[in-house]
Amino acid sequence: MKKQTSLLIMALLSITAGCKKNEDIKTAVNQADISKLPLVTAAATTGYLGVTCGYQYSDQLTGPLTYPGQQNISLYNPDPKNPNNTWDDWISQLIQAGVDFVCPNLTGANADFDDTPANIAPMIAAINKRGLQNQLKVAAFDDNAASWCAMWNYANGRGHGYDKPFDISKPANWKFIYEQNYKIFFKTVPDANRFKINGRPVIIIWTGSDFFIANMQGNASKAITYVRQKCQADFGFNPYIILSQDFFTNDTTCLAAGIADAKEDWFGAPNTSFSLDKFRSASVGVVASQFAHPGEDVYIDPKHGNTLETGLNQTVGAGAQLTLCEGFTDYEEDAALFRVRNIDDNGKTLTYAQTGYDYPNQRLGILRKHSRNPFPTTLRLEAEGCDYFGGAAGGKGKKNFYRNGNIAINPTTDPEGGAFEVSSVQKNEWLEWRRLPFNNHMSIQVRLANPLSNMQAHLIIDGVDKPAKKLPNTGAANKWTLFDFGDLGAFSKSYHNVRIVFNTGGVQVNWIMLTSHS
Repeated sequence: MKKQTSLLIMALLSITAGCKKNEDIKTAVNQADISKLPLVTAAATTGYLGVTCGYQYSDQLTGPLTYPGQQNISLYNPDPKNPNNTWDDWISQLIQAGVDFVCPNLTGANADFDDTPANIAPMIAAINKRGLQNQLKVAAFDDNAASWCAMWNYANGRGHGYDKPFDISKPANWKFIYEQNYKIFFKTVPDANRFKINGRPVIIIWTGSDFFIANMQGNASKAITYVRQKCQADFGFNPYIILSQDFFTNDTTCLAAGIADAKEDWFGAPNTSFSLDKFRSASVGVVASQFAHPGEDVYIDPKHGNTLETGLNQTVGAGAQLTLCEGFTDYEEDAALFRVRNIDDNGKTLTYAQTGYDYPNQRLGILRKHSRNPFPTTLRLEAEGCDYFGGAAGGKGKKNFYRNGNIAINPTTDPEGGAFEVSSVQKNEWLEWRRLPFNNHMSIQVRLANPLSNMQAHLIIDGVDKPAKKLPNTGAANKWTLFDFGDLGAFSKSYHNVRIVFNTGGVQVNWIMLTSHS
């Protein structure tokens, strides 16, 4: 299959989706599969790492998740009464993954569609509420097959689709590029939250295919110049614009100075899961972890995480100034990066063949490994987002609340936030994470509330039990403290499995914190 053909197949799948839009888990991980993952650490990099993020797809924000044919179904069960909790959960996962920026998929605005870029305001609020505006920035990823072509066709009575390619030669049509798209995005995303290169907010445009855009020669460059002029006039900046490689073949004037700052070539299922393009002094990588699922012509096999590892080695590891990973939330195309469920609605364990993941946090960990900070001094991990749990009946939790399975998860009372906690922890109940980054002398702290005396817990690191520790009595189930299990010993940039076991019950747990000491 030619790359361009596969690109169009991906486009049709992607934009169609965007428009319509207790049992113990003791042996669920196939250790042989995990052993296939490279154990070497990623080299330090100065390149930026980011992900796309859909917010228009049906069910993503409010649930229920009802796509039985898909593999990458979210571990988190969206609350239909509070979609903002979904944004908050995504932000906590993006921070865990160590990415520098997130790109909401811009699909334009129309009064008859609720896909306007203004809808990402809760994402900005979630970032700022957690005080993460200096860690996680927001860039524009223009899904322009939808924002330009589909919106233009709809406005002209041809339905929301690709009946005709967008006529870029007419300046009157450029409102679909700017006024009904970028202008709304930059009004929604404050300057302090914008991802910038050389001080300039970034816009990444997905495709320059003539399937979606007509009359490009000599005109696409004019439209891009218009975008620059309008951004300067309305917001006081000249954007850093990354164009798809087919802009340059379909409009050679895009090669002129001042039109594009960089170039991207996306990826082409089923043969290419990554690309790396150099344009003048800039290099941009694109990576997919998976695409579709077995039996489909455009299938990219995740290969137990090795497809994502390889792509990041060949982009981030090859010195890309910026690398963009497809589909943080893209479960509809089985291209997701977020935590996926490993238990179904009925409490049955899901296998790798059913999910495309070896364990829920697998792809977040791979992203972190290739980030600019693969071995952070501190790394916070939400208790409810652990890879595995077991050892007890689950307490007073609501059935399948937050995640499937018999575990008591509730909104947290902790003033330090975190949205959710694991409540009513019972005797011998445990929480476990796979392949966590250790470096230097390590300690693990747990944020807990404990109204009882003589409560104990212990850690198991790579299957080895550590001594039990007495947990502090905080005085009430809604009074919180940070308890330190103490020095675990010295490590040298390596990955380890961690289980926390509660020898006695009655504790509430918000999160754990890995801390590195020199």
